[in-house]
Formats: sequence, structure tokens, C-alpha cells
Amino acid sequence: MGNQQGSDFGGVYIRTDKPFYFAGEIITGNIYLNIYRDGYPGGVVLLKVSGKEKCNWTESRTRSTTGPDGKPKQTTEYITYSGQTQFYQHRVAIWTFNTPCLPVGQYTFPFQFQLLAHLPGSYFEKGSSYLAKISYSVKAEIESYNKSYKSIQHSQPLVVREPLKQNMAALMGEMEVKASTWCCIDQGTSHIKCVFDKNHYLPGDTAYLWADLDNSNCKLDVTRIEARLINYLTLRDRTGREKLLTRTIVSQQIQGIKAGERAVENERKQIQLILHNKSSQDGIRPSSNGQLVRSVYRLEIQAVLAGCTCCSKHPKVNVPIEIVAPVPQIYNQPIVQPSNWNPQVFQPQIVQFTDSTMYLKDQTQQSNYNYPQVPQPPPPNQFGQMQQPMS
Repeated sequence: MGNQQGSDFGGVYIRTDKPFYFAGEIITGNIYLNIYRDGYPGGVVLLKVSGKEKCNWTESRTRSTTGPDGKPKQTTEYITYSGQTQFYQHRVAIWTFNTPCLPVGQYTFPFQFQLLAHLPGSYFEKGSSYLAKISYSVKAEIESYNKSYKSIQHSQPLVVREPLKQNMAALMGEMEVKASTWCCIDQGTSHIKCVFDKNHYLPGDTAYLWADLDNSNCKLDVTRIEARLINYLTLRDRTGREKLLTRTIVSQQIQGIKAGERAVENERKQIQLILHNKSSQDGIRPSSNGQLVRSVYRLEIQAVLAGCTCCSKHPKVNVPIEIVAPVPQIYNQPIVQPSNWNPQVFQPQIVQFTDSTMYLKDQTQQSNYNYPQVPQPPPPNQFGQMQQPMS
């Protein structure tokens, strides 16, 4: 149980009770500590929570110069833009053992804390020339008073979902266009009214879309009806420079209607759009609204008119939706318990994250904790009096 660091003395494992949480939700979980050899110089059980955001992308530009022979020459330069921030990082002491060394035994430390309500959702995408990442983790760690000993630690990725901005509901939209061909020839009007079955989906869900088409006052055929899921990914570097990537994730089309016809109510057109990204093995990424990484989605239905309509629009409706992060695969794997696992279970520790619990990655523990020097007693628990373990 736990990773290999400090395994000469034992291991530690951390696990939250659920595979994902919405921002603002209360997280519960346990730290499992298994110490089978005496002598490890440490006694403070730490809970660490972090949230990181980073992105980068590469752009190319061509410059015209004059070569040594006096002839024009073109060179291509590649410039990489990047941004990174650690927007969420806290550390608290869950328990302090009142002994010079970590006592041999098996222990379970339940914990509970609340996520901030405004956190962006977890996100990861890597392309040939860009990276976008928002990640969270929880870590259990026992750091040694002696720097020559490695920490005993284990971390778990934490999937954070953004709170849904609205309750699940159907969406509607409509548009009427004045059709014309060859820039000036009036072809009448065409009207589309659409209903989308809901406003947020999981990757792999089927979106059900309905379209009422009124082409009775138009002289042009609706050759086809197109439905698509569009993603807008915005990256921002440390200077505020932005890169927008617009991608059609999945699309489908069905047959339209003739000029002068209507397809409404019982004859309305229906499209079932399976939300699956065939071009990526990672599937559809979730919606996320970070400072450096922002991923938003829209569902769109368009009625494509026949003929040269370069100076007029096609009837089109698009609405914003949210893609919710799926359950991570790590939770399909059971916890492997040590043999004869019979831990001493402590009282749940309710953690309050404040400015005083924030820390920087390069800060040493000595700057935050007055570690004991044997035979002096260890430092007091950060939450005051130590609680007695549950029997």
C-alpha cells in the first residue's frame, strides 16, 4: 500500500471516497498508513492538495532575408508561447505522533475538506504543437526530520468537475434568413427552429436534435441539414497572448427539403448525434474555464441552401452546452490491502483550508514545522489537541 519511497519502513496510501467531485463539493477520504519497521525519523502525517494549470503552443513564421550570395532567402522561425500557474496548493497536518520515530502499526486517518466553488474543471489535451492541462491531486506524506531519509508518500489524481451553470433542460433557438443568389437576386425567406434535448452531456452520450423547417416562402432547396459539435479551445500565455483553436469534433447530415415545402411538428427533422471524437483516442475533453486554458462547446444545426448564396446566410442555430468530465479509470482498480490489515482508525479530521495552510512547492518543511530533536517532544498538531483514535 503506497509507493516505494520509504518502503524500508512501510508505506502510505490515499484514496478519496468518490472518483470525482464538483467544485465547491465536500471531499471525503482516507489515508492508510502501514509501518512495519521501527526507526523512521518522522511523525507528522500531512495532507496536501494542489491544483495546477499550464499550456504551451508553437507558431511558425516565415522571414525573407538576403543570403550571402545576394539572392533572396526565406527562413522559417518557430516560437513557443507558454503559461503556468499553481492556483491551488494547501498543506495541513492530519496527525502528529508523540514519539521520536514513526511507530510500527497500521493506521487509517479519515479526512474531509471542501473545494473552492470557483475552481476550473480538470482538463488535458496534447496536440502536435500545443499542450493544455488543468490537473489536481491529493497527497499523503510523512516527511523525515532527517533529510537523508526519503519521504513516505503517495498521491492520487483528483478529477474536478465544474459546477453545472444550469439545471438539465432542453434548449431552443430559431433563425430566419432572406435568401439571395448571385449577390442580388431575391429568393425569399427560409426559417429554422431547433430543439436540443439537454444542455450538458457526458462523452459518448447521444444528443437528440429536432429541427422544424419552413421553406414555403423560399425558391431554393434545402439540400441537407448538418449537425455538429464544435469546440473552442483558448490558450493564454504568461503575457496574455492568446491562441484560439476551433474544431468540429463530430458532425452528421441528413436530407433536406425542397423549395416551397415545410417540415414541422410531426414531420420535423430529427438527428441523433453521438458525441464521440473518432480522431482522438482520448475522446471528447470536458468543458473547463481556467485562467490559461478555456474549453467551451456549442451544438449547431444548419440548413444548407442550394445555389450561390455567398452574400446571404444559411439558416443556422447554435447553443452553448457543457461536456462533463468522465469517471477516471483509476477507480476501476481495487485497493490492494497488506496482509493481516487491521488498522487503528482515528477520528475524522475536518480540514479548513485558509491562507495559513497555503505553501509553495520549493518551501521546505522546516520553514513551516518546528520538527523535534530527540529527546524533545514532536510539534503540536496544527489543529490543536490531538484526538484519540476510534476503538
